[in-house]
Amino acid sequence: MVVDICIQNASIIDGTGRPAYKGSVGISKGRIAQVRAGQGATLQARETLDAKGLTLCPGFIDAHSHGDLMLESDFSSLSKLSQGVTTQVAGQCGASLCPASQGEMEEFTRFVSAIAPYPTMPKDPASMAGFEAYARYIEGLALPLNVALFTGHGALRLWAMGYDDSQPTARQMERMEGMLRECIQAGSLGLSTGLVYVPGCYGRENEITVLLKAAAAEGGMYATHVRDESDFLLEAEQEAVRSAEAADIPLFISHFKAAGRQNWGKPRRVLTEIFDPAVARGLQLTVDHYPYLAGMTSLNVSIPPRFRKDGPQALARHLENPADVAEIRRAMEKPCGYDNYVYNSGGFDGVLVSSCPIFHKAEGMRVAEYAEKTGQDPFDAYVDILRRNNGLGLGVYFHMCEEDLLAIAKYPHSVIGTDGLMGRPDENGHPRAFASFIRAVEYYVLEKKLFSLEEMIHRMSGLPADRLSLYGKGVIAAGMDADLVLLDGNNLRARATYANSNQTCLGVKKVFVAGEVAYADGALTGSRLGRLLR
Repeated sequence: MVVDICIQNASIIDGTGRPAYKGSVGISKGRIAQVRAGQGATLQARETLDAKGLTLCPGFIDAHSHGDLMLESDFSSLSKLSQGVTTQVAGQCGASLCPASQGEMEEFTRFVSAIAPYPTMPKDPASMAGFEAYARYIEGLALPLNVALFTGHGALRLWAMGYDDSQPTARQMERMEGMLRECIQAGSLGLSTGLVYVPGCYGRENEITVLLKAAAAEGGMYATHVRDESDFLLEAEQEAVRSAEAADIPLFISHFKAAGRQNWGKPRRVLTEIFDPAVARGLQLTVDHYPYLAGMTSLNVSIPPRFRKDGPQALARHLENPADVAEIRRAMEKPCGYDNYVYNSGGFDGVLVSSCPIFHKAEGMRVAEYAEKTGQDPFDAYVDILRRNNGLGLGVYFHMCEEDLLAIAKYPHSVIGTDGLMGRPDENGHPRAFASFIRAVEYYVLEKKLFSLEEMIHRMSGLPADRLSLYGKGVIAAGMDADLVLLDGNNLRARATYANSNQTCLGVKKVFVAGEVAYADGALTGSRLGRLLR
């Protein structure tokens, strides 16, 4: 048999966790046609690539990407492929681009922009009416890498009842259940929630559980940004487990962490007191995380939800009202009934302004630093930044501890997700978007010695493929999709930093998607064989 491409003399790490071995891999028609073990093993091929001194792995799976919000952006694709990611899972945190009501696109755009400042959305609103329409839109695009999608509870709720903060009527609930079933039947992975974001935060536990039962009936899964990642972390994780068990549905905990010094140690308690017993009872539970001690989300997320509920522009108007600003200040200065990221970062010195859509002078500075530079009180400076940006912007929050992070990394059901929200190429973001996977190898394998390279690769490929039912992905074996990564293991380095987040990783030599090289020599090649996985 003559294959299209033979990658020979590689050290093969197959994604299962088994030890590496020398061998060759043959690719034909986008799939792995043959795998031959042994030093010097060869295959008849139209093209041969000598990988001596390099490591061949399955393409990495970004288990939590937000890549759907910038699906048509080559900058976003570069951030993934340059660290070895060939499949991105998206639609998490309750934010997906369907369903959307065609008559409420301005409202929907506000909703998405509160999470991703520069979303790329279909020009025709009909393409977002439901999952089948959206899938056809995606399948008409030429994508550099694969994507799999959850359906967001925030989008679903907005579609059914707008920004209404009341509980859904029986009719609204019926509509959400029906639409969710349709989405999963058309290829959605299941339901995601973002229970700190408007309008998802208005959904109570019983609402989520009813939707999860509908999702489970269609074979779906549940991914959740839980209701609180700080003072009430244990209660929030208990809620997630209760809902998943009540619906008998696989559970994915998004970007698992605890924010705030007062909450350090809680993730270790969650693992042993909540997750382990749930797994023992039969719950399929997976957590995704990124190998950094700071998170990133919208700058406005620390504002009390009642001021955010009508979208960023309405928030900006509240910030012009002295009485509202005084009320916001009082709420943000102390522990309160919502997840206050500024408070959990130790105040404004723990918040870095990452990217802003209009007013850029604070970018790259901590809010406290910007306040000192401009002669303002830190809270006033924060309000000023949001006001000048119409309520929008992204912030990096320094609020985690290393002991918790390492415990999360070691958890047997833990995988990697970039949580890769991004600004524009000329704006600074979070290094996780460009470097999470190579940083995981550097940090967990080379520095902390938590894993062998084979185990780390398994957690970035075979394990997430199995948990997310991504058939054909995650393992090097005959018949599997030829999504592959060639690494120079001696020269791997994650270059992205908080000060310069948009740098590609060193040591990622070539990345194959469906048998074609999609990334090489530090750049996209123009190959576009990625597809929607459904």
